[in-house]
Amino acid sequence: MNKKMPISIWILVIAMALNTTAASFLWPFNTLYINGYLGESMTLAGIALLVNSALAIVGNYIGGTLFDRLGGKTTLVIAVSLLLASSLGFLLFHATFFGYLVWLGLIGFSGGLVFPTVYAFAGLIWPEGGRRSFNAIYVAQNVGVALGTAMSGQVARINIEWIFYANFFLSVLFVVVLLFGFRYLKETTRPVIQSQLEAAATTLSGATMKSMWYVAIGYAALWFVYVQWQGTIAVHSQGLGVTISEYSLLWTVNGAMIVFAQPLLNRMLRQFEDDLKRQLIIGGVIFLAAFLVVPFAGGFAMFMVAMIVMTVGEMFIWPAVPTIAAKLAPAGKAGQYQGLVNIAASVGRMIGPTMSGILYDVFGINAVFGLMILLSAIGLFFFIKTGSLNRQTSEE
Repeated sequence: MNKKMPISIWILVIAMALNTTAASFLWPFNTLYINGYLGESMTLAGIALLVNSALAIVGNYIGGTLFDRLGGKTTLVIAVSLLLASSLGFLLFHATFFGYLVWLGLIGFSGGLVFPTVYAFAGLIWPEGGRRSFNAIYVAQNVGVALGTAMSGQVARINIEWIFYANFFLSVLFVVVLLFGFRYLKETTRPVIQSQLEAAATTLSGATMKSMWYVAIGYAALWFVYVQWQGTIAVHSQGLGVTISEYSLLWTVNGAMIVFAQPLLNRMLRQFEDDLKRQLIIGGVIFLAAFLVVPFAGGFAMFMVAMIVMTVGEMFIWPAVPTIAAKLAPAGKAGQYQGLVNIAASVGRMIGPTMSGILYDVFGINAVFGLMILLSAIGLFFFIKTGSLNRQTSEE
C-alpha cells in the first residue's frame, strides 16, 4: 500500500481537478441564473437540471458500455470531444431559456460519458491501489470544487456572464492535460465481446447483485438531498440574506475540507480494515444529522455548520461507492458497474431539482425540508440493508 501512484493515475487526477473546476463555475449558479437572470420559475429551473441529469444518465450508460466494448482511450476521445463542443455551445447560446436547456443538457450527456470512463480506467490501471485511486480522484474533484466556487463567486459579483467563459477555458485545459498524458494511459484489458460479458455476468451471486443495487439506491437518495444545496437551499438562503459570495464560500469550505482533512480521514478509515459497509453507514448517519440542522438555519453561520457536517458524511460515502463498484464488478464489466453508480448519482440529481422545485413553488420550503430528511433516512436504511460488499460467485 506504500507504492506510489503511477503517472497514469496522476494524469486522471489532474484532469478531473480541471474538469470539476470548470463545472464549479456553472452548477452553483444554474438555478440562480435561470430564476434571477432569465426570469423563469423554480419549476422550469428544476426541469433544466432534470434534463441535464437525465442526459447524464444516458451518458453514464453509454460511456460504461463503450469502455467495455471499445476500450478506455477511444471512449475518452469521444467523451472529451463532446464535452468541449458542449461547453463552447453553452458559452455562445445560454442567453435564452431554450438555449440554456439544450446546451446544459448536452454538457450533462458528455460529462456522463467522462465519469464512468475515468473511474473504470483508474480501477483497471492500478488495481492494487484499492481505494487510493478513487480517493485521489475524489479529492481532486473537490480541489476543483474549492477553487471553482471560490473564484466563481467573485467572478459572478463582477459579471455573471464571465462564468461561461471560465467554464469553456477550463474545459480546454482539461482536454489539453488528457491529450498530453494520453501516452501514459495504458489499455490494461482488451474490449470484450458480448458472449464474454454475458458469461461474466452469470458468475455473480444474487446476494452480491442485491448489495450493489442497495448501494446504488441509497446513493441516489443521498444525491437527491445533496443537490438541494444547488437549488432550493440556494434560493432559500438568498431570501434569508445570504449573499452570492457567502453562498459560494459554503462550497469553497466543502472542497477545502475534503482536501485538507484527508490525512485525518485516512487514519480513521484504516480502523475499518476495508469494512466499506460500516463506512457507508457512519457516513449516512452524519449526512442525516446535517439535514436535521438545515431547517433551523436562519443565516449564513448555521448554513455553514450544516455544510460542514454534511461534508464529513460525504467524505465517508462518495469515494466508497466507486470502490465498491470496482470490487464487485466481474471481468469485462468495470465500465458498466462504474456507469451504474454514476447513473444512481445522476438519478438523484435529475429528480431532486424538479420535484423539490415543484414542492417549493406549491407548498414552500418546509415541504422540501421534510422530503430531504425522509430521503436521508431512506439512504441510510438501504446502506444498513446492504449485505457483503465482497464479490461472491455462484460457486462459493
